[in-house]
Amino acid sequence: MERVTATRSELLARNAQIAMAVRGRDVLREKREQLMKELRETGDDILTSSEALDAALANGRRALALAEALDGPEQVGSAAGAGGRQLLTTTRTSTVMGVRIVQILAEPAGRPRTGRGYSMAGSSPRIDEAAKGFEVAIDRFLEYARYELRLRRLVDEVRTTTRRVNALETMVIPGLRSDCAWIRSVLDERERQDRFRLKRSARKRAARLAQGARR
Repeated sequence: MERVTATRSELLARNAQIAMAVRGRDVLREKREQLMKELRETGDDILTSSEALDAALANGRRALALAEALDGPEQVGSAAGAGGRQLLTTTRTSTVMGVRIVQILAEPAGRPRTGRGYSMAGSSPRIDEAAKGFEVAIDRFLEYARYELRLRRLVDEVRTTTRRVNALETMVIPGLRSDCAWIRSVLDERERQDRFRLKRSARKRAARLAQGARR
C-alpha cells in the first residue's frame, strides 16, 4: 500500500490526482457511450447482413437443386470443378474512438458467364443461375464476416472500458478521497493541538508577567 504523509503538499497532490481521475473517468464514459452507439449500429448491420446471407444461400441452393434435377449432377459437378478459383482478400484497419478494427476486403465474387471457367457447351442457364446465386452468397458471407469482426472488437473494447470506469469509480477515486479525508483530519488535529499549546503558553506567559508585577 502506498504510504500517505499528512502534509498540505500531499493533500494538494491528492486533490490533483482526484481531478485527473475524474476527468479520465468522464472521458472513458464518453468513449463507452460512443462505442455503444457503434455497437448498436453494427448489431443492426450484422442482423441485416445475416438475413441477406441466409436469403442468398437459399436462392443458391434452389438454383443448384433445379440445375441438378434438369441438367444432371454430372454436368453440374463438371461445371463446378471447372469454375473453381481462389478469391483474393486483403485487410485494412480503421479506427473508431481510438479502437483499431480490422476490415476484410475482397474483390467481388461475381463473374460473367464466359469468365467462370466452364464451356458454354457444358453449361446451361440453370447452371449459370446456380453459379450466380452462390457468388452472391460469397459476397454476402464476406460482408457478414466484416461486421462480425467489427462487432467482436467493439464488444471487447466496451468491456475493457467498462472495467476501467468501474475501477476509477469504485477504487481509485474513493481511495484518493479517503486519503484526503485522513490527511485533513490529521492536519485539523495538529492545528487544534497547536492552538491549544499556543493558548497554554500564552496563559503561562501572562501568569509569569502578573507574578513579576506583584513583586
